Amino acid sequence: MQIYPPRSHPVRPWIITVVLGLLLGSCGAIYLFWRGAESPSPAVTPSLTPLVTGPAALNSDEPERVTLLIPSINVAAPVIETLFGGASWDVRNLGENAGHLEGTGWFDSPGNVVLAGHVELADGRPGIFARLDDLKAGDWVIVEQGTTQRRYRISAIKTVEADDLTVLYPTEQERLTLITCSDYDFLQNSYQSRVVVVADRVE
Repeated sequence: MQIYPPRSHPVRPWIITVVLGLLLGSCGAIYLFWRGAESPSPAVTPSLTPLVTGPAALNSDEPERVTLLIPSINVAAPVIETLFGGASWDVRNLGENAGHLEGTGWFDSPGNVVLAGHVELADGRPGIFARLDDLKAGDWVIVEQGTTQRRYRISAIKTVEADDLTVLYPTEQERLTLITCSDYDFLQNSYQSRVVVVADRVE
């Protein structure tokens, strides 16, 4: 008996299209799943630095109120957290508070704690740091938290360019840096420089 090879049947184009579509769809689903597994969850987006501690990170259900006091210019302002938004810090809701810039140091640890405040409020009233450039070396800055009082003595007052970030750099000693805007340009509708006050921990 002679065995003949099976007759070949032409594969219809529509069958090829369906099979390819299923394969591509499966590959796409696997790729998206893999990418999703690699991508961090939005809920755990890292902050500017993992070493940040601030009012919201204190080990207490109700964090103690932190207050900035500058007796020589009559400043008494609550300290709130000012979040970093990817390109800059969001100070839109700062109001009459001093904003701790997320990513800078925190109290009772070596580092540079940076607090920002408005020179002028949206309604034209002076901000809490309107008289920052009236301070002098040797003046006191006090930070109160509950029953704890931290005292700093001013060592320098200077004006820097608006894009000068060196004043925010970490330090090895306990330092407090106060910063506000200066030199408003009406044509550009922006402040061209910053007034910076540097104070070092004394007690």
